[in-house]
Amino acid sequence: MFNKLFERVRWYSFPAIAIIGLMIIIDIPSYFRLSMYTEQYLGIYLAMILFGTFVSNPYKKGADFTAVDLVLAVLSLAAGLYITAAYPSIAVNMGVATTARTIFGIIAILLVLEGLRRSMGISLMLVCIVFLLITKFGEFLPGILHSRPFTLPKMVSYIYVDPNSLMYMLSFGATVGVAFIFFGQVLLHYGGGKSFIDFALLFCGKAQGGSAKTAVVASSLVGTITGAPMSNVLLTGSVTIPMMKEAGYPPHMAGAVEAVASSGGQIMPPVMGIAAFIIAETLGVSYSKVAMAALFPAILFYLATFVQVHMEAGKMKLKMIPREQLPKPKDAWSNGWFIIPPIVVLLICMFNLGLPAAISAIIASVVALPCLAVKKENRTHFLKQFIGALRECGDLMIGIGIVMAMAGIVVGCINASGLAFNLSLALTSLGQSNVLLLLICAALASLVLGMGMPSVAAYSLVAILVAPSLIEFGIPAMAAHLFVFYFSVISNITPPVAVSCFAAAPLAGANPTKVGTTAFRLAIAAYIVPFVFCFEPALIMVGAPGMIALNFLLCAYAIFSVCIALSGYWQKKVSMPRRILLCAVSAIILWPTHLFINLGGVVLLTVLLFPDMRLSFAKMYERHQAKKVAVS
Repeated sequence: MFNKLFERVRWYSFPAIAIIGLMIIIDIPSYFRLSMYTEQYLGIYLAMILFGTFVSNPYKKGADFTAVDLVLAVLSLAAGLYITAAYPSIAVNMGVATTARTIFGIIAILLVLEGLRRSMGISLMLVCIVFLLITKFGEFLPGILHSRPFTLPKMVSYIYVDPNSLMYMLSFGATVGVAFIFFGQVLLHYGGGKSFIDFALLFCGKAQGGSAKTAVVASSLVGTITGAPMSNVLLTGSVTIPMMKEAGYPPHMAGAVEAVASSGGQIMPPVMGIAAFIIAETLGVSYSKVAMAALFPAILFYLATFVQVHMEAGKMKLKMIPREQLPKPKDAWSNGWFIIPPIVVLLICMFNLGLPAAISAIIASVVALPCLAVKKENRTHFLKQFIGALRECGDLMIGIGIVMAMAGIVVGCINASGLAFNLSLALTSLGQSNVLLLLICAALASLVLGMGMPSVAAYSLVAILVAPSLIEFGIPAMAAHLFVFYFSVISNITPPVAVSCFAAAPLAGANPTKVGTTAFRLAIAAYIVPFVFCFEPALIMVGAPGMIALNFLLCAYAIFSVCIALSGYWQKKVSMPRRILLCAVSAIILWPTHLFINLGGVVLLTVLLFPDMRLSFAKMYERHQAKKVAVS
């Protein structure tokens, strides 16, 4: 009985969730001369995501829905809509913890905890509970965990309605999150995913290891518009992983390439994950500055992946993709041109016109619809596909929203208890003896938190707990936030809990642990480059253009060398002593000492790689001569 009822509710409510979210961004009430607080909008959003969570996830996975789920769904609406209805009076007496506010606040917090358990698992729920307990009982705890006493009503009221707590994190999901999810779903539901893969095949398919290179390009393109590594793996991996296996890549390598490329979409400009917009908001800079700062590190990330899949293809002497399986340029263009105008409009709106990111995404979505309608197959089921895009948008909003609500509660707990200040002070004291040790601690904190939660939530926590201490020690603010952001993202592919690898392993028919260790190797640049740009900010576009270009080239050369050492092949097998030397000399180039020492490392590295370079140029010359003979 309840299963059918909830299925019908989901059928109608998911598109409604997306529509209401888009209306909130556009600020529809203002057109009717209605004035509303931002928090009133967010109350509606909180009600929607909690309601959607309980009509989508029964008490236990695979179980039937019951009357209890219906009650929790109704309470979800009450917990969110109370803020919408009562916020005008709440705003004038924010510091007073009323009985009604306390009751609805407790209900909201308990519903978020239960929603986390149902949709994300028990680990996130436990993290949230730990922070709540630290805030409530911090007066009895020692050291950095000690805080001033808090009554339950005061604590609940602060977390529930204060703009710097639950509402702060929800605002990102309710604006940027909704807009970009909708934009991505519009493109994907009308064939954009296949177009990305066709374009990637067109550019990379003829090269050795072309199947893996196609996977890297296609997954990065799709990843920039989805911002969700696991869904990206499932979306593109179903095509690219079988293609890589057919070309001869082992199953664990095929799964690892897909997992790495899909996760990298979050750090690849121009459209990165939601966390990038949080960085811009936190630092008070435009999103374009964050995107520009992240450009060179992201290029190095994909360079490392490209080099290693190329070397693996040479080492295993893999066959190329048969010509008949590659799309013809004319067909690829005629079937996929429609994805280009909306992406161009998005970039112009964000980077040239300086419009807010959420508004830019909605404008791009509006431009996309008539472009998509040009294709005959899209016109056939246009309305059905549009409703499907809205429904999928609503579904994804629920998943992101519940995580952002959890992050908001934790942020509120950290602010209320003073834990961020205490931990920052402790880490700064630690860093006074060794800044590298401080960075390692920050990286480990980001990785550990990211293993148990989505990268946006992991970044939000570490940015509050750790980034201030990095900044206080003299590391540029942009570098500090990008540092924790990168490690939060690559936790998706870091063993033992590499969620993207666990998603790719079944598609590849491989062992998840083996996929995870291979992904760790392929993404080596993501573990090295953040340390480099903290010591040398030129890598994130800070400094003179000449020094920026030089540092990028030095870093790219060193990363190229490290990739050869890890794969153990370039033109021919590389011996172990030489691989160790390659890593050591690369460290000289990357270590921020003196420019002349770095350039000395370049000379040493060139001497080490010279035999392979000579062989590579000889093979290129032979291929060129063979083509001339064939033409004549």
